[in-house]
Amino acid sequence: MGGARDTLFREWMRDHLDLLRRVARGFAPPADQPDLLQELMLAVWRALPAFRGDSRPATFIYRVAHNRALTWQSGQGGRARRDAEAAAEAIRRESLAADPQEVRMLDRLYAAIRQLPALDRSILILSLDGVPYRDIGQMHDMTESNVGARLTRAKARLTAIIAKTEAEEEQGA
Repeated sequence: MGGARDTLFREWMRDHLDLLRRVARGFAPPADQPDLLQELMLAVWRALPAFRGDSRPATFIYRVAHNRALTWQSGQGGRARRDAEAAAEAIRRESLAADPQEVRMLDRLYAAIRQLPALDRSILILSLDGVPYRDIGQMHDMTESNVGARLTRAKARLTAIIAKTEAEEEQGA
């Protein structure tokens, strides 16, 4: 599949790289996001021959990326975090292209998302990307109603995490 595989992979990355970036951002702190993004791209490359065309490419890519992100995260337990300078650099690069207040808000949102259990994090990120419950359920071997229930609980936890963070910031200010 050599040349055709290369062409298809390039097309998929052109069309779905932002999707992979959002997954990386939801599962890794800023300093580790480039590493996870590379892992996700590699996982998609390796899985490409298994694509049978019975789902949309985006659905296939989501499944591969979320499964890889879940296993990547479980292997991060004892790994030492890079220093704050790398995180600051990632935020600085991102802020060049966006409103600084919007960047802070997104950073706060993704920091809160990273505090959720991995499955809830995956479901929430997929939902934020507009993936239908049916597709999310297929990716995680769940029913649509189970996806909806988990998503409702995840959103409630996310809201509580953000409220707690904001209250702590107000107390510190």
